[in-house]
Amino acid sequence: MLRIRDIMKPDGRVFLKSEWGPIGDDWPCVSFTKKSVGDRLRTEFRPGSDVLVYVGTTNADMTQNPAHRGRLLSAVVIQPKQVLETRKIVPSEVWRNSIDRWGKDRWPHAMAVTRATNIVEKPLPHAHDIIPLAYRSFSELANRGNVVEALDSERSAVMEIEVEEIELHLSEDVQRHLMMMEAISPDIEKTIRQEISRMAMGIQARVSSGGEASVKINPQRSAPNISDLVLLLTNKWKQQSGQCGLCGGNLALKEGNPMLQPSPDRIDSDNGAYDEDNVHITHLVCNLAKNQYGSSHFIQWLEVVRGEDAIDDELPLIDPEK
Repeated sequence: MLRIRDIMKPDGRVFLKSEWGPIGDDWPCVSFTKKSVGDRLRTEFRPGSDVLVYVGTTNADMTQNPAHRGRLLSAVVIQPKQVLETRKIVPSEVWRNSIDRWGKDRWPHAMAVTRATNIVEKPLPHAHDIIPLAYRSFSELANRGNVVEALDSERSAVMEIEVEEIELHLSEDVQRHLMMMEAISPDIEKTIRQEISRMAMGIQARVSSGGEASVKINPQRSAPNISDLVLLLTNKWKQQSGQCGLCGGNLALKEGNPMLQPSPDRIDSDNGAYDEDNVHITHLVCNLAKNQYGSSHFIQWLEVVRGEDAIDDELPLIDPEK
């Protein structure tokens, strides 16, 4: 049995927000009219610790299902780092219907939901029974369209409500948008973003030169568009925790040793694709050494430098002039 307390920490805060219905695929985000609401959540909401609970409005035009009016509906965890555009998250048909119905972009701002649950009690618990003080505070002028907080015994009562987890089915475009917004998040150090942009542009240049004659014929390579490349490399950086995918050492940023600067490396050099399965980020010198002498010789060199192994005389010799 899953309860709201199971999706938050014991000392977490319980935020409350008026909504027209439960969380679901037709509106898979937390939206609000005033950007100041997002600013507050960004400052105060702690993902993994706090929870935000949907409270159905009593407005029959807004909350059309009578069973939802004034009831506790859902409990969600949000990603408060960025305020997003609602129109880019909800399904396009639902968004058009909302504009047609209200004659304007009524809830332009949104935050992504990273964990969604719906309350399972039947009938749904009424807000004035569970959170009477917090529920009344919604009517205060300062709280119109805002979030309020359940405190003390009301917080404890909310935490004991039973919920069921649901999976939000986001379109591919929405997933891509959310991942891109995460990739360009200001939480990522500026110098890292600069290095990722440099690497992405370098990959695009290599792909463009594929098949051209230089001293030798450049190999054919492929890569996604520049925005997807930025996303790919940002995710790789996070997965690798800023460490080289070959030797495991820390990658140097802009002002560091150029030999240690980040370099995108195709894991299988015979595969020309820069994609999720075939790219990692390495030191420039590790990338060059692996490509020049091959993986086996590179690994042997790495083991010798680390003092982990002796030289394997069975590996074929390589002419360094070739």
